[in-house]
Amino acid sequence: MRKSSSDNIYETIKNDLLVGNIDFGDKVVEIDYANKLNVSRTPLREAIKKLEIEGIIERLPNGRLRIMDITPQKIDEIFEIRICLEGILFDSIVKNKNGVDRIYQNLILTKYLIDTENWDEARRLFLEYNSLVYSASSLEYAVKILRHYDFIISALKRKSLKSESRVLKAYNEHLEIISLLRDGELEKAKEANKLHLLNAKEIVKKTIK
Repeated sequence: MRKSSSDNIYETIKNDLLVGNIDFGDKVVEIDYANKLNVSRTPLREAIKKLEIEGIIERLPNGRLRIMDITPQKIDEIFEIRICLEGILFDSIVKNKNGVDRIYQNLILTKYLIDTENWDEARRLFLEYNSLVYSASSLEYAVKILRHYDFIISALKRKSLKSESRVLKAYNEHLEIISLLRDGELEKAKEANKLHLLNAKEIVKKTIK
C-alpha cells in the first residue's frame, strides 16, 4: 500500500529528529515546514496531529508547537519504564532460542566492525540491538510502548555514540546480557540489563546539560 503524503511527512520529521537535523525543544512553525518539505498545509497538519498524539510534538498554552522538551526528570521516567517492561519482556525472550541467537549474531557482527574500526556501521548495528530484542518477545503491547521510548532515546544517544569508547562499553554490556539469556540465566540477565540501563540513563542525561 502506498503511503499517504501525511505519512511521508510524519516519517520525515521523525527521521530529522533521529539524525539531528532538528532537536528536542525546537519550534515547529507550520509555514516553515510546509516550505521546507514542499507540501501543502493539510497533510502537514495531519502529520503534526499524529506526532502530537505520540508526544513527539507538544502544543504550548499559547497554541505554538515545538518538538517535545526533554528534562532529566523525563529521562528518569523513561528509563524506569524501560527497566520494568524489559524485565517482563525477558520472561518471554528467554524461551525464544532463535530470537536470542539472532541478537547474538548481530553482536558478533558488531564486534567485527569494531575490531576493524568500521565505526559508522558498528553504530548502525548498535542502534538495531533494541529492535531485535523487542522483536524476540511475544508481548505486543509492551513492545509498542518500548519502541516509542526507544525512538526518543535513540535520538538522544546520537551524541554519546560519537564516542568510540562508549560504543565498545555498551557492546560489552549487551554481550553480557544476551550471553546470560542464551545460558538460561534469566534473573542474572535482568539484573545485567538493569545495570546497563542505569548506566545509559546517566550518559543520556549528560547530553542535555
